[in-house]
Amino acid sequence: LQSLIGLEAVKAELKKIAAYVAVQQERAARGLPKSAIELHAVFTGNPGTGKTTVAQLYAQMLQEVGYLKRGHLVTASRADLVAGFVGQTAALTRRKVREALGGVLFIDEAYALLGPGQQDFGQEAVHTLVEEMTRHAENLVVVLAGYSGEMNGLLLSNPGLLSRFKKYIHFPDYSVEELVQILEQAAQKAGYVIEDNAVAAIRQRLEKASQEQRLHGNGRFSYNLLQEAIQNQALRITGMSRESWDQELLATLLWSDFQPLLTWESEENGTKA
Repeated sequence: LQSLIGLEAVKAELKKIAAYVAVQQERAARGLPKSAIELHAVFTGNPGTGKTTVAQLYAQMLQEVGYLKRGHLVTASRADLVAGFVGQTAALTRRKVREALGGVLFIDEAYALLGPGQQDFGQEAVHTLVEEMTRHAENLVVVLAGYSGEMNGLLLSNPGLLSRFKKYIHFPDYSVEELVQILEQAAQKAGYVIEDNAVAAIRQRLEKASQEQRLHGNGRFSYNLLQEAIQNQALRITGMSRESWDQELLATLLWSDFQPLLTWESEENGTKA
C-alpha cells in the first residue's frame, strides 16, 4: 500500500481501519467488549485512480489482521449480477457472493446496477446483495466503486443498502507529477530506465496537456504510455545492427520513444487511456 504513488488520504484511512480491526479482534480475544466492525466501503473517483488495486490490498490487509479468512478479491460488474429473465438475477448475485466469501466482493461501476426502465432486474440484484450481506456479515466485505454522483443515487435507491455502508473513501485524480512517478515506477518494475531528459520532456508535455484539459486516464494513462513507448523502443532498436545491442541500449527509453505518443493534435496521435 505504501509503495503506491499518491493516495495519501486513502492510505491513512486504510491504515486506521486495519488498526481498529486488529484492536477489536484482540479485545474480543481477551474477553473485553467488542465494538461493531463495519467494513463495507464505497470507493468514489474517476477511472484509473487505483480503486481496484486498493480493494485488493484492502482484502489482504483484512486477512492479515484476522478478520477475513481468505483475503482474496472477487470483481464483479452489472453483467455478473443482473440477468435478463425473471428469477435468474438472484441466483447470479448469490453465486458471486459465495465466490467472494472470506474476501472482498468489489463491484465496479456499481451504479450501473440501476438500469433504465421498470422491467430492469437491477433492483433485484441490489435487494439480493443486501440479503447476502446480512447473512454473511462476519465473512464478507463488499466494496462498491464508481463516480460520486451516480453512487449516491444507487445508495439512496435502497435504504438497506445505504445503512450497510459506513466507509466512504474518495480517490482523487493524479497530478502530473504523480503520473510521471507512476510512469517511472512502472518502467523500473518492467526492467527499463527512462532517460532524465525524456522525463523532463514528458513532464513538460503533460503539464501543457493538463492546462488544456486534454489529459485523461489517470494511472492507466501512464501504464498505456509506457507500453507504447516500449514498443517504439523495440522498433528503434531493431533498426540498428544487432552487434551494437548491449544491456544499456535494451533497457533505456529515450524521448524519441515517447514523443509521438504525446501529441494531442488529434485523437489518433494522442495517447488516450
